[in-house]
Amino acid sequence: MPYNIDAQKMRRGPQWASGEVSIAAPTPIHVTSAQAAAGVLVSPVARWNLPVRRWAYRQSDSASAGKPDVGVIDPMLRRRLSPLARLALSAAVACGPLPQACRVVYASQHGEIQRTTQMLEALVRREPPSPTAFSLSVLNATPGVLSIARSDHSAINAVAASDDTLGYALLDAWTQHREMPDTPLLVIHAFDAPPACYGPTSHQPGDSAHALALLIASDATARLTCTMHLPTKGRTYAAHHSQSSSLITSLTGGGSDIWHGERHDWQWEWQEEAQHAHR
Repeated sequence: MPYNIDAQKMRRGPQWASGEVSIAAPTPIHVTSAQAAAGVLVSPVARWNLPVRRWAYRQSDSASAGKPDVGVIDPMLRRRLSPLARLALSAAVACGPLPQACRVVYASQHGEIQRTTQMLEALVRREPPSPTAFSLSVLNATPGVLSIARSDHSAINAVAASDDTLGYALLDAWTQHREMPDTPLLVIHAFDAPPACYGPTSHQPGDSAHALALLIASDATARLTCTMHLPTKGRTYAAHHSQSSSLITSLTGGGSDIWHGERHDWQWEWQEEAQHAHR
């Protein structure tokens, strides 16, 4: 289901800055067996706040997934985009109107894995890869397409960090926002599970392809608080859904949600009500 959320149309409140990230040195903490079974969060190692002006979510099994809105892209190039790139660009466009200069943090655990696999299979058949297919297979190809379409030469960072990819992208976004708070920044996260030929490469095999975009801007009144915790000792890592699905739960529910990862536990807190606008 697609969501488009404009935080500036929500109730207004006092402006605030992202502030300093809180970093705590990890210390040994005793956790009882009951706490471990309940998934109690301990040892926060970092916490930061992001002002979110708008956000949008797209997934491949939604009713509108067949024709995601990527009208800003040239029609000739649009036809060459992968389904994942279309989802990502549709979410990005839905966060608009974007400022003329807008930095981008693009995050994807597997990137254009479907296109890359097709190229590898073609090489096995001794078929040369298409230059266009190759150029659109690199991790930062999708935000590059958006940059070209908008004639925006702002910086683009590409992040891939296993199952924790979205969390580290949000941390990257915070560091950039802290350095240049007057310049908006767009976070785009795109996820697509690898083909079956790769075997069990992800802890979220049931997740369909989806994309999430958040426009970070100092004048926003909605606030996303991200907290990274050390994993609870004695608890088995058994994440059954993606990190982005957990964040979507927080954004749509207007509260807090927790995602248990292999290396860290992540907590999201959405501190302002959001009204959903469906496309």
